[in-house]
Amino acid sequence: MPYLPVAIIAWFATMAPPRPSMVPPRPIAGWEHRPVTALSNEQITDLRARRGMGLALPAELNGHPGPVHVLGLGDPLRRTKEQCTRVQEFHAAM
Repeated sequence: MPYLPVAIIAWFATMAPPRPSMVPPRPIAGWEHRPVTALSNEQITDLRARRGMGLALPAELNGHPGPVHVLGLGDPLRRTKEQCTRVQEFHAAM
């Protein structure tokens, strides 16, 4: 019977939350200051020039044309001047 309290204490000791020294270091800690290497220089240039990420085709196939497409298709879409102005403002804000 004297082993029961020792066993209970040992069980509670193993159930304790991990101390900071027991937590393994995160492998990406400190990477928030590194430059983005997942994008090519061409992709970064396109993003800075507001040409997007090449996701226009999937968006258009799902019924969501972007503002550049709406601006380029002015006559076939039969937009009003107000609509054209709003799309231009939206594109400029991007």
